[in-house]
Amino acid sequence: MKVFRGLDVIVAEYKATDQVPTEARAFTGWDQFALWFAAASLPAAWLYGGYMTAAYGLPGAFALIFLVSTVTFIPWALIGYIAADKGASSVSLLRPAFGLRGSKLPSVFYLFFGYGWAAVNVFIAAISMSFVLNITVGWPSAFDPTAPVPNYFMVPSILLVCGIQGFFATAGHRAIRYLNWASTVALVVFGAYASYIVLKDFNFGQLWAWRPAGPLSFAFTAGTIGSGFTYTLTFPVLLDLLIAYNWTWEFIGDFSRFARSKKAGTWGPFAGASLAQYWFFSVGALMTVAAFTSGNFISFAASSDPSSSATRLGFGLGAYLIILFATISTNAGNIYASALGISNIATRWKSSLRRLLLVSAVIVVPLALLPLFETNFVFTYIFFLDFLGAIVVPLWTITLVDYFLVKVRRYSDDLFAQEGGHYWYRGGWNWPAVVTLLSGTALYWIIAFGLPTLRETISAALPTIVFVVVVYYFWGRSAWEKHLRALREARLVEASG
Repeated sequence: MKVFRGLDVIVAEYKATDQVPTEARAFTGWDQFALWFAAASLPAAWLYGGYMTAAYGLPGAFALIFLVSTVTFIPWALIGYIAADKGASSVSLLRPAFGLRGSKLPSVFYLFFGYGWAAVNVFIAAISMSFVLNITVGWPSAFDPTAPVPNYFMVPSILLVCGIQGFFATAGHRAIRYLNWASTVALVVFGAYASYIVLKDFNFGQLWAWRPAGPLSFAFTAGTIGSGFTYTLTFPVLLDLLIAYNWTWEFIGDFSRFARSKKAGTWGPFAGASLAQYWFFSVGALMTVAAFTSGNFISFAASSDPSSSATRLGFGLGAYLIILFATISTNAGNIYASALGISNIATRWKSSLRRLLLVSAVIVVPLALLPLFETNFVFTYIFFLDFLGAIVVPLWTITLVDYFLVKVRRYSDDLFAQEGGHYWYRGGWNWPAVVTLLSGTALYWIIAFGLPTLRETISAALPTIVFVVVVYYFWGRSAWEKHLRALREARLVEASG
């Protein structure tokens, strides 16, 4: 296979079904660290950090941030281990478990992660930028009651982010690598100053002692979803949302496949993403509690965002750059991952990956504008995380069980084939994995939306993980052993003939 070098990667990239050759795996552990530090540093983390305070204040938020987030990142990092081992993208890693054709189904879900997160990130960034622009040029902020509906003053920021992130995404994985190094430096410099602004006036003891009167709830009347729905942000519910938030960093394999070693592809992303989220989650949590204790709480999106505070102290341009760098760094990866998802679905489409990248960048633009017409963005954001959680929890659990337990770390290069080989199964479909994925997703939804009291007590993610591990381990292993026997028998017949 040809090894693309230098600027050649701008016009030709490795698709999802291509194996990255050893000599093209140039990303060091520090490259992976910088990429994921920049990717995980984004305004959505401020917002979610604010939500984490909703159950038990800062003690509960810090338990989620420093303990639970760390633990839930370990299975996610192991996806990077498999990708670095085989030189395979995230969607390629679905092929041994689901079959060469069966992997197209979760690849469709994969597009929800990439395009959905790209659109949400752009809009949350536009919310942050609206605070900056309100103070610097006088435009109404996202939550200004005098702002027009929809607030078209946010459109320039949305289009600016979409344009720049599209440029870097279409330039390929090396351009994204350089972008994330530059973003990391900028985020450290600008983010340190913003954090100083956020922290210098806080009475930490007062903030630590604050507790909500009860777990915060978001109620939605009839017409929002069927007959209405209520989210109560208990600790187990926040655990579900945190797992969904962390595990939908779906493009870990898309860049770990370029890692020089399995260690670099595993622990570089783990360290970079963990450190970034410790920082950004904590700032959002502190800002939100400070707003509650001072009586200045507006909304989670507004109160968790330090942009307005930084701007009032003369840091307007710097705050804008933080948001711009953070969002573009993340979404360039989301767009790249979405293009790879398309390349796994349309395996016979001869279009270059660069063209797929351009298509993906364009698709994000109208999606990022849609929240302008949404009257309850808080609900949309939370429901979006929950919807994805119902998919990613069984999806990545199956992938890990398949690699480490069913096939005991032995994936053959047949996973890059168009048809035939070890992972052809029954016409290209491995039904134990497909059925377990769909039933696991259904179980998550039943607990999350049909049994809310149970969900608020034990979460929806943990029972789903246990169900998927048990079902797929026994059913998948049995099916795999039968499949191997059938392959051996077919080869014996072929050899004797």
